[in-house]
Amino acid sequence: MGLDPNRIKHYREMHEGKGRREKGLFLVEGPILIQEALKEGWPLEEVLLTSFAAKSAPGKRLLKLVGLAGISQGICSSADMARIADAVAPQGAIALAKLPPPVDLGNALTTELLLICESVSDPGNLGTLLRTADWFGVVTVLLGSGSADPFSPKAVRASAGSIFRVKAVPVADASHVVKREVSRGRRIYAATMEGRLRPQELPQEGLRGLVIGHEKRGVTSEIASLCTDTARIPAHGRAESLNLAVAAGILLHCLTNRG
Repeated sequence: MGLDPNRIKHYREMHEGKGRREKGLFLVEGPILIQEALKEGWPLEEVLLTSFAAKSAPGKRLLKLVGLAGISQGICSSADMARIADAVAPQGAIALAKLPPPVDLGNALTTELLLICESVSDPGNLGTLLRTADWFGVVTVLLGSGSADPFSPKAVRASAGSIFRVKAVPVADASHVVKREVSRGRRIYAATMEGRLRPQELPQEGLRGLVIGHEKRGVTSEIASLCTDTARIPAHGRAESLNLAVAAGILLHCLTNRG
C-alpha cells in the first residue's frame, strides 16, 4: 500500500523554504545522514525506509537505532520514496527533522573562530562550507542576507552531517556584525582575489574570523573595508578562481594550525 497523498504532500513541502518554515521541519536523506542525526541527538519526527532498504543489513541496523531512540518509523515503496525525496537518486531512507530554535548571537559569538558567509547563494557550496568549518572545529557559521538556506535538502546533503554539529545562524546585517566584532577586538579577514595578506600570515590564536563572499561577486567592498585586513591565496596555475569551500579550507587551516 502506498503512502497517503497528504503524507506525500507533507514531505514534498519540505523541498521549499516556505514549507520548512511553516512546519518547522526539514528533510534528512540517506541512512548515513540519518545516523549522523541520531548520533548527535538531533530531534527527528519520523523515519521512512523503502521495503527493499528495510530488508538489508544496514537498513535493519538503522531501524533498530530509530526504535531505540523512540522515533516513529515506517516502510514505503521505492516509487513513493522517489516522490518524497529531493535527491535524484534516493538512498532508500528519509527522515523529517526539526528545525533548531533561534540562536542567541550574544552567546554564539564568544567562540574563538567564526566563519562568516556574506552571501553564499548556492546550497551545495554552503553545505560544503559547513562541512569544511566542522573539519576545522568552527562551531558557528554566520549567514548574511542572500545566503542559501542551510536546511534545504541539497545543503543538508552537502554538509555530510555537519549541519547537526555546526550552528548555521542567519544574520540580517553582516556588515553590522563584522563592525561590532572588530570593535570588540576580534580580528576578521576578508578572503579576496587582491587580498593583502598571504595565508601563512594569518594569526592562529585569539578571537578570529574569516569572511567568504558570493560565488561570483566575492566579498563586497563595504564588508572588506570593515574587516581587520584582507587575505588572498596566490595562484600558480591558470584557473580563474577556487571553489569557495576549497578557499575557505586553505584559509581556515592557516587560521588554526599550519603543522
